[in-house]
Amino acid sequence: MHVNRRAFVGGATAIAAASGAARAATRKSGGGRAEAKALSAIASYMDQHRADWGIPGMTLCVVSRSGFEGYAMSGLAHVEKNVRVGPDHLFQIGSITKMMTGLTAWSLIDEGKLSPDARLRDVMPEIAVRGGEDITLRHLLDHTAGLPRGASPYVDGGLWVGTRPGAHWAYSNLGYRLAGKIIERTDRRLYPDSVEARVLRPLGMMQSLGAMRAQDRDRYAQGYEPALLDRPAMRPAPMAPAPWVDFDASSGCVASTASDMALFLRFLLDLADGKGGSVFSDENAARFMADPAPAPGWSEGARYGYGVAHIEQDGRAYLHHTGGMVSFSSSLHVDAAAGVAAFASGNVHYARNYRPRDVTMFACQALHAGQSGAPAPAPKPTKPVVENPQRFAGVFTAQSGDSFEIVAGDNSVAMRREGRDIKMQPVGAGHFACDDEAFALTGLQFELEDDTVMRAWAGGVEYLPASKTDYLATAPALKALEGRYGNDSRWSTPIRVFARGDRLVMKNANYVTVLAPMENGDWRLGEAQEGADRARFDSVVDGKPQRLLMSGTPFFRRFS
Repeated sequence: MHVNRRAFVGGATAIAAASGAARAATRKSGGGRAEAKALSAIASYMDQHRADWGIPGMTLCVVSRSGFEGYAMSGLAHVEKNVRVGPDHLFQIGSITKMMTGLTAWSLIDEGKLSPDARLRDVMPEIAVRGGEDITLRHLLDHTAGLPRGASPYVDGGLWVGTRPGAHWAYSNLGYRLAGKIIERTDRRLYPDSVEARVLRPLGMMQSLGAMRAQDRDRYAQGYEPALLDRPAMRPAPMAPAPWVDFDASSGCVASTASDMALFLRFLLDLADGKGGSVFSDENAARFMADPAPAPGWSEGARYGYGVAHIEQDGRAYLHHTGGMVSFSSSLHVDAAAGVAAFASGNVHYARNYRPRDVTMFACQALHAGQSGAPAPAPKPTKPVVENPQRFAGVFTAQSGDSFEIVAGDNSVAMRREGRDIKMQPVGAGHFACDDEAFALTGLQFELEDDTVMRAWAGGVEYLPASKTDYLATAPALKALEGRYGNDSRWSTPIRVFARGDRLVMKNANYVTVLAPMENGDWRLGEAQEGADRARFDSVVDGKPQRLLMSGTPFFRRFS
């Protein structure tokens, strides 16, 4: 893969930034030898995690109900200036903000100014939603309103729902942006001012900010993005400084420090015990935590209520959330029964398909084990692992005659092509990044049935295993839709559309989604009937659409 070093921080620089030269510095208060040992193990895992993912810098805090606080700051806040991550650097916490949005709304509920049953059409009559006349504030905060995931509140033609409000769980940043508008109207001030006044400052989070403004940029760690956002990337990958983006939407606009997030973790531990602290009454704390909605789209068995994900792992219950921004990725776990909680954030773009959830989970597990005298748990691997790699092994051939062989290792696979061995890494279920120019843009995706590979795809090119010859025929009407579509929003990454037999698929750097046709000419993202996200192709020139509308956001054909 050719890399222009003048255009961005090269791979060697990114790896050096994640090396032992910037290992984690730790500090703590309270606790004893067991907590100190746990913090050391957490910091070492954090260093290894960062190095193997190629993340320039990370900040972390872990707390216990018994009074212990531990901090770890690893790597560089600014690679080019060789500035280490420090205790006062702001990190953007992304969608962890949704917890604070839920709390802000309930602060207003506590004062009798708002109700979780308030209907959107009554509070914000200017925002019409087709089929969403019964959407309530709770639907918005629980992700059960049936709204698209990322549409603008002001999309041309108005908003819509995919299902009846309350009938289905589907994560929606749009829903939280609308909840923020309700908060603004009720509280008679902008959302950033409201979240600061009602949640951040009452909790003592004096360094945290309710919005991301350019005037505060020098307080932040520098964010980084993959240098090549148009492909699935091997890790660690070349990184480039990410541009600044002002942001004030209640779906994810809070920035904070590790010490302030330690205060927030302590509040969440108290909240799990039914204490509203300085945000709202204990009575409403219990209501806030009660009856979260089933959230199968988050994870198996998960529930979600008012900005808080309730999950189980290894037989333990956690409060949880993650956050992904243009240049930061974050995670938070709270084990209320054990009385421990952790937060971590890295200065890396959301499209890297990374959240430090393994770091915060291990931090909770290690601290709990240390305090209870149990053996320290084994953390998840930090390097890519391929489960059952043998199932991918074999020779695959395209209709053109081009072929490659997949060779299985103990927990990895590699491609053998034209006499060369080519590295591969998993980026999703059956989806691999490939360190070869012919497959770098598309990666390689395997279709499996009952753990047997039926075919492999490099974009829209089909490769069959040696036992098969039944190549799929593709209709010309679908082929005409193929192409690369992009826009210049920093929140977006290039989209590629491919025809695969009678199916149309859309992929960005790491994700592949089936586009299912609808009667009105739209395409539903994913095959599930409940989804509200829509794609539409229009502006046809020479038989090819020049524009792709993604839930109302325009992407334009480029290079295809």
